[in-house]
Order: sequence, then C-alpha cells, then structure tokens
Amino acid sequence: MVKSLKIEIVFPGKIKNDFLQEGFNEYVKRIKRMSKIEIKSIESSHSQNPEICIEEESRKLIKYIGERKFILLDVEGEEMNTARFADLIRSEMENGRDICFVVGGTYGVSNELKKRANLRLSISPMTFTHSITLLLLAEQIYRSMKIIFSQPYDH
Repeated sequence: MVKSLKIEIVFPGKIKNDFLQEGFNEYVKRIKRMSKIEIKSIESSHSQNPEICIEEESRKLIKYIGERKFILLDVEGEEMNTARFADLIRSEMENGRDICFVVGGTYGVSNELKKRANLRLSISPMTFTHSITLLLLAEQIYRSMKIIFSQPYDH
C-alpha cells in the first residue's frame, strides 16, 4: 500500500531563467496532484569567491536541514535509471518517510554536506546549472509518481 508522503526540494538562490522557472513550476503543480511537495529556497551567498560561496551556502543548508535525512544531488553521486528512482520513492512512501532533496548552488556543496547526505544521487555524469538540475529533478519526481500510481505519463 502506497502512503502519502511529503517531498521537499531545498536549494540556495533562485531559478534564474524564466523558462526554467516555468517548467519547474509546471512539474511541481503536477506533483501536487499526487503528493505534498514543498520548495525551500535559502539565501545564496553574495561572495565572488567560489570557496566562500560553497561554505556559506552549505552551512545554511545544514542549518535548515538539521538532523533530517536527505538526498543530495551530486554529479559524483550514484546514478540510477527512472525505474530505480521510482522504487526509491515508493520505498520511502511505503515506510511513511518524507523525502528531502538538496540541490547545491552554482559552485556545489561542501564535503561536510556531502558526508551528511544519506544518498548522493547523480542526475547525469554531465554537469548542469543548479536551475537545470532542479527542473530535471522535478520532472523525474513527477515521472516516478506516475509510475508508482500506474498512470500514463503526460507529455
């Protein structure tokens, strides 16, 4: 039996392109028909130094997440196909656990945040902006929910 869960997506900054924001919003709207979903944007770093950005944003993400379990989107993380990703979400749902996805900022995240992640997940071995990663993540969550509820995918 599949139970309801809450999915949360946490990231620093904003989606900077209108067309990516529109796509992300569309998938979030679609996900809401099947699950609770929350989007949390933390303030991004204003530093021009990449190392400082990583540390400041990672510190804010860690503070926000607290002791919760989370899945970190990371180019160096584990790769999985859509069916396996859907199985991961289904398993969490069946066990009554909410899912928190964390997407890093422009320069990535600290090693400390990587170590704290319960799973590091790669969308692709290619590197994408965090805005594109958010769009791809939302689409895959939506596709997974359609699989879980045995519904055809809306193109």
